Parts: sequence; C-alpha cells; structure tokens
Amino acid sequence: MMPPATIGSDPERRPGGLSRLRGSQETRLPNFIVIGAMKSGTTSLFHYLQSHPQVFMSPLKEVDFFAAELNWERGLDWYRRQFSGASPEAVAIGEASTSYSKYPEYGGVPDRIAATLPDVRLIYVVRNPVDRIRSHYQHRSLIGAEREPIERAVLDDPRYVDCSRYAFQIRQYLRVFPQDQLLVVSSEDLRSDRERTIRGIYGFLGVDAGFVSDTLNREFYRTDERASYPPIVWWLRRTVKRYVPAGKRAKELIDHILPSSLGRVPKESAAPAAKDPTFTIPDDVRAELVKRLREDVQELAPFMPEGFDGWGIT
Repeated sequence: MMPPATIGSDPERRPGGLSRLRGSQETRLPNFIVIGAMKSGTTSLFHYLQSHPQVFMSPLKEVDFFAAELNWERGLDWYRRQFSGASPEAVAIGEASTSYSKYPEYGGVPDRIAATLPDVRLIYVVRNPVDRIRSHYQHRSLIGAEREPIERAVLDDPRYVDCSRYAFQIRQYLRVFPQDQLLVVSSEDLRSDRERTIRGIYGFLGVDAGFVSDTLNREFYRTDERASYPPIVWWLRRTVKRYVPAGKRAKELIDHILPSSLGRVPKESAAPAAKDPTFTIPDDVRAELVKRLREDVQELAPFMPEGFDGWGIT
C-alpha cells in the first residue's frame, strides 16, 4: 500500500479535487468514507475527524446510504443533502457507516460505492476480533436484539464472526477499488498512539496533518459506559435516527428527557458491562472463535503496520 503521506499528492486525484473541478458546492459528495468495523472505535474517529477545520463529516453518523436494505432507496439527492453543510474550504468530506463492512448481511455495498464515488478514500478501523465480537454481542443484548447466551450466540449466528473477518470484508472492496484507496487502522493504535495514528489518517485524506484536535484526549460512546434501556426505548432511538433530520441530536435529546420509569440506567450508576459474566466469552468459546478467525487474521497482516502481532491469534 502506498504510504499515507503520499496518497493524494496529485491534485487531480487528491480528495476534494474532483469536487473543486466541478465547481458548484451543491454537487459535492463525500470523498472519503469510514466503512467500519462496528464496535471498533468508529464513533471516536468520527469526532476526531469532525474537529479538523478542513474536514466536514455528515451531521448524522451511520448514514447507511449504500446498504440496500437501509437507505439506498432514498436516492442520491437525499444522500447529497447530508453534506450540504460543507463549506467551500472543506478539503475532505466524509461519513461513517459500519453497515458498509457487514457483508454478507448487507451485500453489494462496495459496488454501489464504486459506481457512485469511484475515487473515494476508504478508512477501515479494526480491533482485536474476539474483543469486537464480545462488544457486538453486548450491544445487541442491551438493545434487546439478542436473547441467546453468549456461548451460543457468537458461534451460531454468523454475523458475529463475519464482522470480525476483516480480510474477508476487505476482499469485497478490492474487487472494485485499488488498494491505495484503502487505509486500515487498528483500534488499539487509535487508543494507545492516538496522535500519530490520527496524523496518518489526516495525511491519507490530504488535510493538514499538523492539526491537533482538543478532542484527542477523549473516547466517545464506549459500549461499557452507555446507558441501558428497555427494547422499546432502543426502538424509539433507532426510529428517530432514521426518520428525523439530524437524528443523532434527536437521540441525545431522548436520552435527556426519558423518565426514570422507562427503566433507563444512567451511565454513572451502571456497572461496567464488560465485567458482567453475561458478556464474558468462556475460554472454550474463545478458543473456537480464534480457530475460526486465525486464517483471516493472517490474511489481514499485509494491510497492517509493520510489527503487527495479529492480536496473538496468528
């Protein structure tokens, strides 16, 4: 893969170059997308990118436009409106939707992106795949979408493993995109070596890599810190997000006005869910997951920085 600092050095290929050549601000569409993975730090990255003066992120995270089962039917004009707030000075315009790396649950996403945005840059955030599965299960359990015990669910429902098969997801994109339009970033690097990692992403997008955001000392919306709701409230939040403009802000309003009678457990008083036995992967199940993921992790290695240890799985 071409080093991030050199990607986009050609002004005709640089992110934003196509938009500038076309001229009208109204015609601008994203020139980069954070494609996932779910529960790997995409929300934090969304906020870090949003704080950069040369970057515009859609107000609604998880636009989900290129997933046919979600928002594709709304049409390109609807998608374009998600970026209408981008100023003429914005060099990088983007969105972040984890549904874009959930093949085969959502199929055909890379093809739709390539047909619509052939020059788009793709950022894929990956995490220890077993830890991601645990967090994925925890999330689904808290919203009432998963009722099976963890030892059964993560082995029987292929969505858990498929979302952690990062090389498998990457292959879907490399059928229609050149490799130099894809940057893979580890969640662990984003957490432990944040400034250097973010500078690399800025370089990949062709924006000022010297900018240091005030938000870099924060992590956003960690699953273990989120409030817990009954399933009906999660349904309400998801519905608001999909159908109300600036739905992310509307969801936050719901969080603040919900009466305690609905069963919301505030973040401050909730026990850390990661320590709850309900969300702990038993050793034998972990061993089976490692077995299923090992080949994919080995295939992922060439996309990762030098010294990548495969999370101890290889």
